[in-house]
Amino acid sequence: MGSWESAEYVGQWLGEDVIADMLVLPRRISLALVEDAGIEVSHVVDLGSGHGPYLAEWLDAFPAARGTWVDVSAPMQDEAREQLARFGDRVTYVLTDVEDLASAAIEPASVVCSSRALHHLSPEALAEVYRVVGAIVEPGGFVFNLDHVGATGELEQAYRRIRGRFTGERKKELKPHRHDYPLARADQHAAWMEAGGFEHADIPWRMLYTALIAARRRAGSPSAR
Repeated sequence: MGSWESAEYVGQWLGEDVIADMLVLPRRISLALVEDAGIEVSHVVDLGSGHGPYLAEWLDAFPAARGTWVDVSAPMQDEAREQLARFGDRVTYVLTDVEDLASAAIEPASVVCSSRALHHLSPEALAEVYRVVGAIVEPGGFVFNLDHVGATGELEQAYRRIRGRFTGERKKELKPHRHDYPLARADQHAAWMEAGGFEHADIPWRMLYTALIAARRRAGSPSAR
């Protein structure tokens, strides 16, 4: 199995990321939704940030904002420090598992986002992460999860089989990394977001088994922190 603790594996994974270009549109949709809401964006937290492409999009779009990079992988942190170096001290790095987010002392944020990370968690852990995120996001702020999601019946496997027609296939075989739980459906993510203090959870973008799930923290609701 591939390990996120291996610099060699991280380098191979980044080099064979065939869906990177596909994710540009949903990331920009999330930025556009926040811009349309007209809120002040002062702090963005990126969970499972990897080498930091999602966080970079936010910091470019909102020059006054600072960002917090959160990931469990030290090799990914090395990659991110290189990719995000141009933002200087606007970025804080927190090396921790997202399941330990409650004890990571993350400061309140306008936006919490994540990309291709939370699908590794159990349903119970996902619900808890969204609860903790609900305590981090300020009233009126947003949560975005751009992630792989499950589908009913045989659809998920069909989606997996045909995705390469639209994204291209990896040129080299890559060791699989651990996936201990079935993918949660997008509607389940939306329900956990709402249980965590968000409202109007929706799926503004989807491509086969990858989706952007978005919700907004209830304006005027007290912080749970």
